[in-house]
Amino acid sequence: MNCIILLLFFFVGAWSLNPIGLPSGNQKKYTINPVSRVNDLNLLTPSKARFITKHWENNILNSGLEIMNEDVHILNKIDELIGLTANKNNYIYISWTPSSVIDDVLFIIVGETKSDKKEFVIKLIVQSPFWDSKQISSENLKYAIEELIYGIDNVSLNMTYLYDNDLRYKLSWLTINKI
Repeated sequence: MNCIILLLFFFVGAWSLNPIGLPSGNQKKYTINPVSRVNDLNLLTPSKARFITKHWENNILNSGLEIMNEDVHILNKIDELIGLTANKNNYIYISWTPSSVIDDVLFIIVGETKSDKKEFVIKLIVQSPFWDSKQISSENLKYAIEELIYGIDNVSLNMTYLYDNDLRYKLSWLTINKI
């Protein structure tokens, strides 16, 4: 009997620590900035990007629950970002923080400016383990990036590298309007 109560306490306790929800039990909802989606994007230093993703990694690894496939994908992307920040490069780190009751970074984008081609290349996108597509679609992130880059004269957006290295975004973003 004590084992059942202990197990029940563990599962209820683990579920209650789920940061996807609000204290009221309602799920967090995010909205895009009504003036401009670009306002949901913020520049980060490499160390700030590393700090945020290490926090995400710690939450996944120390949750006390089994690591799921989605978590493995996020952990791999975090490792990739940590590797990028360890080297000297000209990468730009951007966070996506749409409006909500609590401001959370939902994604970190790593890009590179190619001045010879006057293009901005998206190298990597790392999603927060707390993000859920029911809260806000990642398509809004795509539109915010496009709005940011297309607002800069003579600079084009190149997502080929991202699409070649992350099938998730290729399938969801490249095929948005083709269905």
